[in-house]
Amino acid sequence: MNRIVTDIEISVAFDPKNAPKTTPTSVKTLALWDTGATKSVITTATVRALGLVPTGTTMVYHAGGSDQRNTYMVNMILPNHVRIPGVLVTECADLVGNFGAIVGMDIINGSDFSISNVNGITKMTFRIPSIHAVDYVSEARRIRFSGVGRNDPCPCGKLDASGKPLKFKNCCHKDTAS
Repeated sequence: MNRIVTDIEISVAFDPKNAPKTTPTSVKTLALWDTGATKSVITTATVRALGLVPTGTTMVYHAGGSDQRNTYMVNMILPNHVRIPGVLVTECADLVGNFGAIVGMDIINGSDFSISNVNGITKMTFRIPSIHAVDYVSEARRIRFSGVGRNDPCPCGKLDASGKPLKFKNCCHKDTAS
């Protein structure tokens, strides 16, 4: 997998606590998740499909230079029915690949976002709000050293000044203790 793509639904912005009697217009499209994008964007085609009216403009800096672009307020429904109301997005040209949106760091930063690749299958998971820190390095160390006693020779193989194996408690144990 060379990119992260999910389904997304985008609607005209409204306050979910005071939901209108009629469902606002929405568009289902593909979204590219881009950790290099500071803000989320929607394409001109998505703007037209929703009939959006600009809320303002902003300067956008990209690989081809910079442009002044329209901004819009929208609601997004991400995978697992994660709803994000009131997202300020910027309009971009239509993207190659039928993407109607790019999910940027303005959304990713407020979440738990993880990518794994077990047995060659890439999986992206996402949730808001963030629940706890995910630390794959600590988890891997715990797995690597499971079953090693504190007074056993450290499995990493380090030796003390006299050439004797270091005890686990004096070596890698401190890196696995929580």
